[in-house]
Order: sequence, then C-alpha cells, then structure tokens
Amino acid sequence: MKKKFNILTIGCKANQYESQAYSDQLTTLGLVSTKDDNADICIVNACSVTNSADKKSINAIKSLKMKNKSAKFYFTGCISKEFKEKLDSDIIFIPNTQKESLVDEIFPNRIVPKFRIKNFDNHTRAFVKIQDGCDSYCTYCIIPFTRGRSRSRKAEEILSEIERLTDNGYKEIVLTGINLGEYNSDISFVDLLKEIHEIEDVKRIKLSSIHPHDITDEMIDLLINFEKMSKYLHISLQSGSNKILKKMRRKYTTEIFIEKIKKLTSLNRDFTFMTDLIVGFPSETIEDVENTINIIKRAEFTKVHLFPYSKRPDTLAAKFLEQVDKIEVDKRKKLLSKSANEIAFAKREKFIGREMMVLFESMKDDYFVGSTDNNLSVHVAKCFEIKSNDIKKVKLMKNMDGYILGELCK
Repeated sequence: MKKKFNILTIGCKANQYESQAYSDQLTTLGLVSTKDDNADICIVNACSVTNSADKKSINAIKSLKMKNKSAKFYFTGCISKEFKEKLDSDIIFIPNTQKESLVDEIFPNRIVPKFRIKNFDNHTRAFVKIQDGCDSYCTYCIIPFTRGRSRSRKAEEILSEIERLTDNGYKEIVLTGINLGEYNSDISFVDLLKEIHEIEDVKRIKLSSIHPHDITDEMIDLLINFEKMSKYLHISLQSGSNKILKKMRRKYTTEIFIEKIKKLTSLNRDFTFMTDLIVGFPSETIEDVENTINIIKRAEFTKVHLFPYSKRPDTLAAKFLEQVDKIEVDKRKKLLSKSANEIAFAKREKFIGREMMVLFESMKDDYFVGSTDNNLSVHVAKCFEIKSNDIKKVKLMKNMDGYILGELCK
C-alpha cells in the first residue's frame, strides 16, 4: 500500500507555492495525497507573521496531530522563536531558509525531484515563486529573520516552470515572492516579465504584491502596454500617515504612493488596486487614521486587507513605548473597514454595464466565479456554456457585496 501524506498550508502565496512543490515531489516519489485521518507523513507550512496567524497555526497543528496519531510530523514556515519553543518534541522543525530540502530530510536515501511545481492543485491560476527573503527590515516585520536575505531564481528556471504549467492548461500566472521588487538575478525584473509575456499559452500575468517605490517608469510602461499584464496591482501601503511610514521604515511616502496610482490610472482608467494596512501601529493617532482614510479615498482600492498591529519578537517596533490599546485598535479597524468597503463598492459601480473578459475559476453556490483582467470578482449563474479555466465575455450587471453579478454575452 502506498504511503499517504497530508500538507497543511497557512499564510501567503509563497507558502502555497512551496506546499505545492512538496506535493509534486512526494507524488513523484510514489506517495498519495490525503485529507483523511490516516496520513503517514504530515507537513505543516505555517505562518507566524501576526498573533492571529500564530494561534491559527498552533490550533491547526493540534487538530492535525489528534487526527493523525501515527504520522511523522514536519514543520516549517515563518516561525518566531517563541512559536518554535511551543512545538512538541516529536515534531521535526525545518527552518524557512532550508525548506526546499524538507523532502530530502524525509527521504535521505532517495533521489528527490527538484523543488519545482508542475501543477497547482484545485486552482486555474498558478503561483510561481521567483524570489524569497527580504532585505528591507521594516520595524514591525519578522520576515527577514525567518526567511533570510533576499535571493532570486534564475530566469531560465522560472520560464521553464511556467512553460510546464501552461502545457498543463494554466492560463494565468501569478508571480509571487516575499518582496518582488527585490528580484535581482541574471536579468532584471522587467526583462523577466517581458520574457514571460512571450510565452504563447500564458494569457494573463499578475504580480502578487509590490511596494510603491519599486514601480518604476519602465514597469509602468510594461503594465500599460503589454496586453497580457493584468491591469491591477496589489500595492503595499501599510499606513496613510507619513509619520507612521517613517517609524515603520518604509521606503516611500504617501505622496509617492498616490503618484504611482495616478500615473497608472491616467494611462488606463480601468486600472485597479488592492492594498494592505496595519491598524494600531505604535504611536498611531486618530489623525493618522483619518489620513489613511483619505488615501483610501484617493486610491479607490477595490479591496483592503486590514491587520491589527502584532508585536513580533526581535523587531524594533516591539520595543516602541507608545503601544495602542487593543480596544482602540478594534474601533479603528471597524472605522477603516467601513470606509474601505464603501469606497470599493463605489469603485466597482463604475464598471456596471461594461462588457469585460472573465477568466472563470470555480463554482460557488450555483454561480461560476471568475475575475476580469483588472481583478474584479465576477459571479455568473451556472450554465452549460462555461467551464473552469474558460475566458468569456461577460456583461457586468449588478454590484454586490465584494463582487459583481454578470451575464454571459451572447
């Protein structure tokens, strides 16, 4: 009987890519993936970037161990020292900087396939990790301590992996990394994007996230004029207050942020943006929150990810004295969430009545769910003309809570 493995993934798109690579390696070695309670090997690829991620990871491990009592456990991810100390002694810990060798650790006497992906299970878009680590050392972030310094994959290796994915039917490629703007290999980031654009079967290219100071004029030209580049960016903001950005050690100001937004939207009015915001960073005031709301309005984000500030060990911000009370953080989060949702709804409203191409991904409650070229989520009632991974022209009919109802164009 073949051995079975279970992989639990918590956290970012880089983690999702890495877990898929483990799955491909183990499957090639003859093991079978399972979500039942009888795995021989369990791998937890976890996240410890925030307190809530810590709790989620710990609870997930406990649950997995209760269901797979005879399994051998391997644990990796962006783990703080405190988190690592909470692991049971029988769990084998693989540091993030060594995670590509995890399957070699499981099978030291076998020839293990390269740490690459061929498929992306249960997805119609494929995440491709091109960079890892970070050199920025923002004052709130433990990533440089858990993933190490920035390092980039060779272009040939990335292009070969994408060609394998398109051979397997993937039309949309999402480039991911810990800090994409730090990509620095045998060719530049922009030149890499141009090379990917030349792959015939790639229909869409998206960036998982990028910092505003890394959006150069050369990149803007590429985003606007190369048709396969998605007309959407997830740009990290973190705060709409220059005072807070400086304390965070971010490499931009709100003025630089808005300048990048305006450049892109002046060249293509359909361009949309998402962002991340930290609420309750040490010394943040109500005035700082109001400044952030002002930036949300000016940027017209279609979605905002809000994270309460988490004090992370070994980071500089953990030593700051002006910590914000949790109750006040919750109030500010609700205020920001309300504004962000209202602004996102108003932005989506501008597209109602338009006809746009939609890449369909999955079914949800009798609706096919997909996304436009500028990353608007679209739901279309189930019909025989649509299959997963189809790209179809859709008329956007009604603005809903977080998505748009559409009808297939005849």
